[in-house]
Formats: sequence, C-alpha cells, structure tokens
Amino acid sequence: MPIYEFRCTKCGHIREFIMTGSDREIDMKCEECGGDDLERVMSSVNYAMGSSGSSSGRDSSPSATTRTCAPGKSCTTLKLPGHTK
Repeated sequence: MPIYEFRCTKCGHIREFIMTGSDREIDMKCEECGGDDLERVMSSVNYAMGSSGSSSGRDSSPSATTRTCAPGKSCTTLKLPGHTK
C-alpha cells in the first residue's frame, strides 16, 4: 500500500495518506486547520545498501542535485548507488 504525503497550502502542515486499492473514499483535509487545498510533496526516505566503501571504482555514496525547474520552484534529482545499465 503506497503512502503519500500532502502539504496544506493554508497552514503548511504535512499529512500522510495510505492509498489502498479499494473504492473507499479518503477525507483529504488538513488535520490541523481543516483546509482542503493540499499539494503532494516528495517523501523523504532512509535506506542502507552494501558497504560504506566504494566498489570497482564506482561511487557508492548517494548524491542530490537541486535545480530551478520553474519560477519559484525547485526540482531535485537523486543519484543512488547500485547497478546501472
């Protein structure tokens, strides 16, 4: 079951919603102020992979690159260690 995070545009509170495959309706309102204008946000995650050293000369550390993708908006690209094609 995916978990999505939404930020209230009125007060800034972030709330998680669990989305199931059922037809059950979800009350998409801010639990702090009751606002119903929510925007989806990128969830932060924690993970651990392999050892802390580098293998075969490849960088095994995650990195993030942030850029401006629209006026007043930023986009972040995550580079995660592991196999690439």
